[in-house]
Amino acid sequence: MRFVDYKCNDCNEINEYYINSEDADKLKCPKCGSRDLTRVFAAVQCKCQPGSETCSGGHSNGKSCSGSCSGCSGCS
Repeated sequence: MRFVDYKCNDCNEINEYYINSEDADKLKCPKCGSRDLTRVFAAVQCKCQPGSETCSGGHSNGKSCSGSCSGCSGCS
């Protein structure tokens, strides 16, 4: 089982559900009751520390991190 975010296509509410793959078709929006949901995929957050060799995810860009995600090829 895992946590998965779904957005309701009727009321635009986003909720997190703790589900297994067999239960995905049984979900409904707790706000409006709709079953018209779309899975939301969140972007990976880069957490570089200025001066470090790697980002928090363990990705190395081969040079000192500037603190900007744009300079980190491993996280973007």
